[in-house]
Amino acid sequence: MLLSKLFKPDFPFRPKSLPFHYGWVVAVAGATGIVASIPGQTIGVNVFNDELISALSISRSQVALAYFFGTATSGIMLFWAGKVCDRIGSRRLVVAANVALGLSMLYMSCVDWLPRFAAKVLGLDSPTSPMLVASLSVGFWMLRFSGQGFVTMAGRNMVAKWWRYHRGKVLPISGIGVSVCFSLSPLVFYELIQATDWRVAWRILGLCSGIGVALYAWFVYRDNPEECDLSIDAGIAPRQKQRDDPEFTVVKEFTRDEAIQNFSFWVFCGIFAVQSIFVTAYVFHVLDLAKELGMTPQGILRLFLPGALIGGVLSVAIGWLSDHFRLKFFAALMATGTGLTSFALMTRIDGWMIPMMIAGMSINSGSFGPMTGAFVPRYFGIKHIGAISGVMMSTMVIASATGPLLFSVVRDFTGSYRNAFGSTFAVAVILVMASFWANNPQRKIKMQLDEEKTGSLR
Repeated sequence: MLLSKLFKPDFPFRPKSLPFHYGWVVAVAGATGIVASIPGQTIGVNVFNDELISALSISRSQVALAYFFGTATSGIMLFWAGKVCDRIGSRRLVVAANVALGLSMLYMSCVDWLPRFAAKVLGLDSPTSPMLVASLSVGFWMLRFSGQGFVTMAGRNMVAKWWRYHRGKVLPISGIGVSVCFSLSPLVFYELIQATDWRVAWRILGLCSGIGVALYAWFVYRDNPEECDLSIDAGIAPRQKQRDDPEFTVVKEFTRDEAIQNFSFWVFCGIFAVQSIFVTAYVFHVLDLAKELGMTPQGILRLFLPGALIGGVLSVAIGWLSDHFRLKFFAALMATGTGLTSFALMTRIDGWMIPMMIAGMSINSGSFGPMTGAFVPRYFGIKHIGAISGVMMSTMVIASATGPLLFSVVRDFTGSYRNAFGSTFAVAVILVMASFWANNPQRKIKMQLDEEKTGSLR
């Protein structure tokens, strides 16, 4: 009873009573919620890798293997767990997910304690590598499932329900801050570790997430405008062209099973997946890659910032344009960004590598927010958005699990990451071509309905 009262839309305040439309608060809240997922994202985990390798006395490949097991398990579970968002709503989900993320970081701060206790019980002098990898896998699963999975999903789906025709404009405006925060986080976390140690750093972050962010999300999150007796799109009327264009009008609400049978669904998921493979592998091995490229850790970590700043500007432009043009063209652009960065790190042309890297990263970060936020609701509707986005998130998470491991294996066998970047470049080129056939299924359905209507009038 108390729990039900705590999560009523009008408690602890009525969104409708504010002097401005609550949709704007939702846009900011969704963005800050995604920022809160950083400790569960690869970009927030990678700076702890060297500390884990040293503290656990395991190899980089073993850390990558544990990351693969934990992240892949998370991705497989998200395939079905997305329905939870449809059932309980974004507000309840994000509070529970942030508490779970906080507990996950507290577990990671003592991830070696359980194997050492098990070794003591078994009469061993020290824990074996499989014990350490298993314990680390559990920790990575907890981080990824709660952080990259539910925390991210809750914020993104909430914004999609509050905004329809102007979704492309709203997502990138709030996304500028997200891009900057994501890009600064490796450097901030790195300095936090240096100022304290890796265990204390994770405990600080865990308390911030499990208590601070959870309370903030409970206070400002609201699942949809209907429960608050408010209108969608902050009451801003769409242009007549948008009303008439099937690209922006949902004529059929797809179920999850119907969506996953659609060709366009897998093209978009493929683009998101290859971007996840590349980005997670890059940030997971970024400090090791710095040694291969002859750069300092601080030097390569600082490359994230210009990409984020330029990406933020691009995000606004892409978001605005996506409210006017077909989404498949921006899918091609996003795949081009992945291909460009991969090409730069594959060829390593003197004087061109870093500019191409920054350009590709900018396109990637600028496209990601508008694309992942608009794709499911525009192509398949919002009635089953949790279930459908759960599958999308599942493919992204599983892809992000394979990236670090594949790149680590390639480096172990070839002595360099160059061939791995070559593979992501080739896949990106294929997806650029495929994206031009990734049409919005609403267009075809609208056309069929119009033809049936015309035929019945004859």
